[in-house]
Amino acid sequence: MAENENNKAIKPSNMGLAIAMGAGVGIIFGDVIFDSVGVGIAVGAGIAIALSRFKRAT
Repeated sequence: MAENENNKAIKPSNMGLAIAMGAGVGIIFGDVIFDSVGVGIAVGAGIAIALSRFKRAT
């Protein structure tokens, strides 16, 4: 049983990449749309987390 567990492929998690990219895009749009970089980072990271979870679920 232990041998079978070692042969399973590990799926890479891109959650950190999604958060970083969402926050990076959020900086730009947050400054333009919300006139606040912090709000843009929060919104961008939140959307990126949601999209990352949705993509992994399908």
